Amino acid sequence: MIKVRVTKNIIRKNEVVFGLNIAQVVVAAAGIAVGLLEGFLLDGKVSTDTKMSIIFVSMAIFIFCGVIQINGMSVIALMSKSLKGVDKRPFDRKGVYNGKKEK
Repeated sequence: MIKVRVTKNIIRKNEVVFGLNIAQVVVAAAGIAVGLLEGFLLDGKVSTDTKMSIIFVSMAIFIFCGVIQINGMSVIALMSKSLKGVDKRPFDRKGVYNGKKEK
């Protein structure tokens, strides 16, 4: 049988509930609050089926943006970073070869 070594760095220690960290739980709670607010605002104005569809779609989008991780960042953080513009860093050549011949 093949043995595989697993380091302790793989295990996430900041999990709170259902494998989510605190920020993800807060975003999920905020999504639920938005859904409840929409439910009260749409009460009596549209049919129940339409109201539930609107609430479900908005909550799903809100929770998706906070819970899904892309490159270690939530979708909200990734969008805000991408809207900020190009990350310009000064070029600094370091290493073995720097283009000059040594004497």
